[in-house]
Amino acid sequence: MIKEKQLKPSDFSETFPFDSIFQKSEPETIIKNCLIILKRTGDIWRDLSWEEYETERRKDGNFSYAEKAYFSEIIDYIHPERIGIISPKYKRIWKGENL
Repeated sequence: MIKEKQLKPSDFSETFPFDSIFQKSEPETIIKNCLIILKRTGDIWRDLSWEEYETERRKDGNFSYAEKAYFSEIIDYIHPERIGIISPKYKRIWKGENL
């Protein structure tokens, strides 16, 4: 689907993806972390490697190696055409609806 307004990671980064397809808070937190990282490193959709994720999370001062398993689980959804699948709130943002 081609969107009139090109959404950016920042459009999603302030919203926590409650009730996600993962049904666990850990991957939901990693999703939010990825969006925050993309927002502060140019606010464009692009591939985010584990190495960059780890580096950026260390800057936050709250990194854990336990995040890697969840990162692998969610990273394919951090994409402008798939982000709306993650949770009802993200779907509303993706569709351009008010929260």
